Amino acid sequence: MVRHRQDKAGLRPDAPKSDRAGFSIVEVIVAMVILAVGLLGMAGTTVLVVRQVTLADLATERSVAVQSTLERLRGISFDSIRTGSESVGSFQVNWTVTDQVQWKDIEIVTTGPGQTYASGYPVLSPAVSDTLTHRIIRP
Repeated sequence: MVRHRQDKAGLRPDAPKSDRAGFSIVEVIVAMVILAVGLLGMAGTTVLVVRQVTLADLATERSVAVQSTLERLRGISFDSIRTGSESVGSFQVNWTVTDQVQWKDIEIVTTGPGQTYASGYPVLSPAVSDTLTHRIIRP
């Protein structure tokens, strides 16, 4: 059996370079490029996620404004329901009441921050209107 001298890493000093452990500079550069592309993709996605969370928060606030107004109107007597307006959070809520024989149709318009489109792209706007129609039936 022939014994060869080995260095501290366990490799023979006369072994070809391809047998040595480690990464070449090309492998390191390729790995860095792949990492950079992944990080840039994540950065672009972060902007989209922040925008979607903001829009969802505004939609929730708008729903709360409409719900609180409807609950207040449903809590008063049927004959006392009249056209009016109020401010709920960052939203202005206006409602119009149309009297029928056995019910009242209420059109609720909320105006406040929300999403609109400018030149085909979605943007946040400080004054977006949304309409909901609700019917309250005489008890």
